[in-house]
Amino acid sequence: MLGATVRTGGRHETVDPPGRAEVERATEDAWWAWRWYGWADWRLTPGIVTLAALAVMLDIVTAWANVTLGHLGRIPISPALPCALLLAARIGFPALGASRVAWHRWREFGAFVTLTLVVSIAAYALGVGGPVEAAGLVVAALGEELVYRLAALVVVGALAAALVGRDWRHAARWGTGPGVVALLVAAFAFSVLPGHVAQMSGIATMVPFASLAVVLGWVVLRTGALWPAVGAHAILNLVTIAVLVADGSVALRLGVVGATLLGLLIAADIGGRRSGQLRRVPNAIDLTAVSP
Repeated sequence: MLGATVRTGGRHETVDPPGRAEVERATEDAWWAWRWYGWADWRLTPGIVTLAALAVMLDIVTAWANVTLGHLGRIPISPALPCALLLAARIGFPALGASRVAWHRWREFGAFVTLTLVVSIAAYALGVGGPVEAAGLVVAALGEELVYRLAALVVVGALAAALVGRDWRHAARWGTGPGVVALLVAAFAFSVLPGHVAQMSGIATMVPFASLAVVLGWVVLRTGALWPAVGAHAILNLVTIAVLVADGSVALRLGVVGATLLGLLIAADIGGRRSGQLRRVPNAIDLTAVSP
């Protein structure tokens, strides 16, 4: 804990804030840990939740019915995309990380994603499926993040919070239970999409899809920022499809996937500290050391 710096008589002096000594005495024998406070700062209304439910149902139904808005290369574009974009606009793009302040918190990961995406798109366009299909994989990542890391979380989280008597209109006040339920249900819905099911040979092969969905969903729900998950998902799409189509190196694929997800989690940790959502707190406080 640091004191404030004030200017007196042309000099800068550090002044301890009121109560600092008492706090230090009260936590003298405690160990400190980092703790997250609240979920994303999303303000919800019945209209927003209804729109989110519509986006999720539209994506699931059209995916299984094989209905699309068209294709970019071989990549289908979901009819739910316009609805999901409208949902993002209703919640507010700044609340989803599209602001100068949010970019500053994520600046290192933003630079990593930008560079990696440029390289991945260029490599895919030149060696695998062309620029249109590369763009399609990025758009597909955007659509899935909007639906399963935003809309699905909003619907399930708000419903779960309402059922246990929490403030469902503010995602930050849902509490741990509704947030975890939202993450798990959204991950399941993402994992059972037809394109993912086609890649499964048993229940165990569902784990990678569900794990990826939980990681991406946790980052979005915890920080509120959607674009880091979109960037990471787009990189995974490009690298995964390139390896499958071109029979490339599995080790390279796993290396890029691992680095991207690890970088995302580290960036979320750093961003949380910068925003104040992730705070350092003591495990115990001795109230007898505080003056009445």
